[in-house]
Amino acid sequence: MITYTEKIGGRKLYNVLRRDMGVSLTMVRRLKWSGALFVNGESAHTDYILAPGDVVTADVEGVERKTALVPQEGPLGIIYEDEGLLAVVKPTGMLTHPSRSRYDGTLSNYVSGYLLRTSGSGVCHAANRLDRDTGGIVLFAKNAHYQALACAALAAESAVKEYSALVMGRPVTGEGVIDLPIRRLSGGSMMRTAAEEGQRAVTKYSVIKTGEICGAEVSMLRLRLLTGRTHQIRVHCLASGCPVLGDLLYRTEESLRFSERLGVSPQALWAERLAFYWQGREIFLNAPAEREDMKKIAASLKDFS
Repeated sequence: MITYTEKIGGRKLYNVLRRDMGVSLTMVRRLKWSGALFVNGESAHTDYILAPGDVVTADVEGVERKTALVPQEGPLGIIYEDEGLLAVVKPTGMLTHPSRSRYDGTLSNYVSGYLLRTSGSGVCHAANRLDRDTGGIVLFAKNAHYQALACAALAAESAVKEYSALVMGRPVTGEGVIDLPIRRLSGGSMMRTAAEEGQRAVTKYSVIKTGEICGAEVSMLRLRLLTGRTHQIRVHCLASGCPVLGDLLYRTEESLRFSERLGVSPQALWAERLAFYWQGREIFLNAPAEREDMKKIAASLKDFS
């Protein structure tokens, strides 16, 4: 349930739901047709005119659509939780969601199991997504209403989505912006490439550490997504001449051999920081990489200056 107390009066319930309570149009329609809207405890329509002091209640949990997600007990690295959100650290190699070939053992299954045990509801919605072989912070919402709010918060210009990565080589400058459009390859491929006819993609980077290992230069980068294209960081690093170590898709023959020599697999990419405004305050989430191969290589590099 979400509630709101009207202060002004004379406004329609629909406008309060959309503007003051942040309810999406899709959710308003669900609430309306399910009879899940109430004013002072009485069922109300969206055209109801509110008076000062009226208490609006929306049963957003009651209109959740059924899901085939199977709740399971499993390890969860929880780093934040409130009434609407749950942030966890996804291990490298774990799927965020079930797929056609895998319906259990995913991060969503474990989050659903945790919420079923702690709150009686196994409903969960991911607000951001990571590739199977990219570890780090994944933010879940506890119902569809909070998911819409969380997605909007992460899409805001003020939101911060930062990754750490180990790459072969070193950018020409210590910090900068990669502004290269990205498109999907033809033929039904899942891969992307930098191309003029693609969608605009912008990544801000800074060199944190650098050094020589086994005769080749290696750098640790901090990368901030200013747009959210699929595989954006990996595509941009390759196009900039600094492929992510351990990446089997976006790589050169040289980076592939070097990664194998160092024992880095899969891609050395980690979703480390997330910051956004939520319910009138700023949330800061931080989860340094847990991978031993990344830690070992990063420890051998020198701070960039």
